[in-house]
Amino acid sequence: MLAHISIKDFTIVESLELDLSSGFSAVTGETGAGKSIMLDALTLATGGKAESTHVRPGANKAEIYACFELKNKPKLQAWLDENDMSDDQDQLILSRIITSEGRSRGYINGRPAPLQQLKELGQQLLDIHGQHAHQMLLHKDAPRHLLDNYGHYNALLDDVKTSFTHWQDLKTRVDRLQNQTDESLARIQLLEYQVQELDLVDLQPDEVEALELEQKRLANAETHLLSAQQALHLCQNDEDQGDAYQAIQRALQKLDPLIDSSPALASAHDLLNQAYVVMAEATHELNSYIDNFEINPQRLQDVEERLNAIYELARKHKVRPEELMDLHIKLAEELGQLKGQDQSLDELIIALETAEQTFAGHSQALSSARNKTGEKLRTALLKQLKQLALDKAQIQFEVDSQPIHKATKHGVDNIQLLVSFNPGQALQPLQKVASGGELSRISLALQILIQQGPDTLIFDEIDVGVGGATAERMGRLLKDLGSNKQIISVTHQPQVAALAHQHLLVNKLSGKQQTRTQIRKLDKDQRQQELARMMGGLEISDLTLAHAKDMLMAAQA
Repeated sequence: MLAHISIKDFTIVESLELDLSSGFSAVTGETGAGKSIMLDALTLATGGKAESTHVRPGANKAEIYACFELKNKPKLQAWLDENDMSDDQDQLILSRIITSEGRSRGYINGRPAPLQQLKELGQQLLDIHGQHAHQMLLHKDAPRHLLDNYGHYNALLDDVKTSFTHWQDLKTRVDRLQNQTDESLARIQLLEYQVQELDLVDLQPDEVEALELEQKRLANAETHLLSAQQALHLCQNDEDQGDAYQAIQRALQKLDPLIDSSPALASAHDLLNQAYVVMAEATHELNSYIDNFEINPQRLQDVEERLNAIYELARKHKVRPEELMDLHIKLAEELGQLKGQDQSLDELIIALETAEQTFAGHSQALSSARNKTGEKLRTALLKQLKQLALDKAQIQFEVDSQPIHKATKHGVDNIQLLVSFNPGQALQPLQKVASGGELSRISLALQILIQQGPDTLIFDEIDVGVGGATAERMGRLLKDLGSNKQIISVTHQPQVAALAHQHLLVNKLSGKQQTRTQIRKLDKDQRQQELARMMGGLEISDLTLAHAKDMLMAAQA
């Protein structure tokens, strides 16, 4: 629900902070006081068109903040979380800043947001029923929503949606296959050539790395052999200093006589002994390596040719050599799918025909349910409208089933709400004949019957043209509706205002230089004064005060 609204420098409002309660709130005030200013501000906070005239004269910008409670609103909370706009406090603040040049910025919980997001959230949070405001009832899909919400045939709606989606998915696949052109045939030919090339190469796992290591070893074979021979020569036949064996042996001979008298040399003596053994092993390994070494130019040529073929194929496909195996699998699968399309097309066509028949059956059942629901809702709606001084109204929900090729996930029906408010007047679409007051009253009646949609409903002068008993009945309907929703209604009728749970008064204060508007909550005594003014004008008598007191007591009984 709408918990708080803050307005600064908006039209003739200098500053306003207003806490709102659940239930039914009435907004009253003298003609021209600006009772619709709060409604206009909320329209802007929910993405309405901004103009420079919205900024109070002399101010640089107008600021509007609307705070909503989000308890038990998991879908809205999830949307905020997904868009990183949640403040983790079960609340949502929509705000709008408008400059004196007419530029504006929108915010959701303090984060910049496009106006479309403000509109989307606004439609879920509140419904403003005013002569110049967005009215959900006039949306082309509104009659369908009304019937489907009132009918409670959710399982049938799900069947239609599911069968439509399945039917359309199959249709898309069939159309794609039937519309294959020379381009797809050329694709098959190209894939066949590419797969054949990859088949011939037949790359194995980790083969590239192994070949590269082998190529490096074979290419440097002579260098490796020469280095091994030189190392062996140094170990055995150094002409200047003798071989390594002799050097170690001479060192041991020098130390042998000293071991007993100089134990500290024992460690060095042991290490030289170990070095002698290691030297023998190294010499053996070098001899073995040299004796078994084979220079194989043919193998080198084979390895290099294999690598060149792999590298060339990788360059052609613009992938790394090690990625050729995955590419091979991918292209082969695509080729298999394309070649198997002729067979699958026949199967898909049969499945498509079955899916269309299934959807048609569900749609026909839905159309029948909508026609029955339309008659029930028409009867109930006419009964409500008689209480709202629209006893001459005629209503009809026209359910026109369209050809199946015009179907949507909602079925095949084009649904209109046709009305007539005067005897002898032909039934016409609601948006063509209804005035703002009539729209508001129809919307109120529908809200009472269906009790769905946004939690906050705002009515702008819903009681225009009614009075007396009709106004009282309208007030009681608003009060009853306020037990489940938050209702804010701008009214001229004391009978309506007396029934509100909360009464807001709009005053216009005129100074020498400018005019300002303020909105404030009324206590019990102040409500009595305001109701007396509404009944008797500027001159408030004891009689009107007593009448106002009685009206309040009766309303709260």
